[in-house]
Formats: sequence, structure tokens, C-alpha cells
Amino acid sequence: MNKTELKNSIYAGLAFSVGFGIFQLIAYNLERALIVGPISGVIFGVVIYFFTTSKTVKSQTQVENPDGTSILHSGGANHFKKGEGVGGKLYLMSDKIQFQSHSFNIQNHGLIIEMKDIKEVVFFNSLGIVPNGLKIITKDGNTEKFVVNGRKTWKSEIEKLML
Repeated sequence: MNKTELKNSIYAGLAFSVGFGIFQLIAYNLERALIVGPISGVIFGVVIYFFTTSKTVKSQTQVENPDGTSILHSGGANHFKKGEGVGGKLYLMSDKIQFQSHSFNIQNHGLIIEMKDIKEVVFFNSLGIVPNGLKIITKDGNTEKFVVNGRKTWKSEIEKLML
């Protein structure tokens, strides 16, 4: 059992429970909100957990590594592309950062950023308040934004390879 995926599923379920509970309160009444909100949150959290740990998602987000470079760090991530938070997995190798989406997105894609092309790595907050964003700025001025778990670790590991 992956503790990070379990923790994130619980947080997602709680957030959904609160949001859907508020909707039920506004649309119907307090009694319904207090029943439907928590039940829907538990169901949502369970579905998210089984989705993120599924063999299908794991196989779709694997990267080909023909040169045999070892993966130094990896984890689930969302890559922002044209307004969509594309779900997938982010990999850090000694010479590049690679993102691979799963097929449950509208904009399926892979992305490779060479370490030699990175100018700066900075934090941002998702929705302006959630401290889980990592922004990679390249030397040619492009910016790639990711939502990751453990953004401090990601930033530290990337910056070690930039030297």
C-alpha cells in the first residue's frame, strides 16, 4: 500500500465531501448535506485510490529509457497544458525530467526537459492557496507547471543536478 496515494485519496475525499456537502446544503437542506456529503466523499476517495494505484495507469505512465539512465526520483503529477491539469507521472533522471500522461486525459502527451536547458525551479500554489506547485523555467523562456507531492524534495533534487 502506497502511503502517499492513500493520504492523497483521503484528502481528495475530504475535499469532495466538504464541497459536495456545501452544494447539498445550498440546493436542498442541512440534513441531506450531513448525510450525502460524507458518503459521497468516502466513495470519491475510494475511487481515486483505486484509480491511482491501478495497473492500467501505472503501465501507461511508464517511460521508455533506452539509454539506461537510472531514475533518481518519480511520482504522480499533473502537468498544466492549455488550461488542463494533465494527470500522469513525473520522472527525474540525471540528465532530464520526463513527464508521461495516462490516457484518461483530454491532452495525452509526454514531455522531456533536458537538465542543461533548465534556468530556474520555483514554487507556486495551486488555486492560489495549495502549496503543491512546481514551476520549471527553461533558458529559452518556456515555463512548465506541475502539481507534485513533496515539491521541496523535487526542487532540491533538480537543483542538485543543475550545478
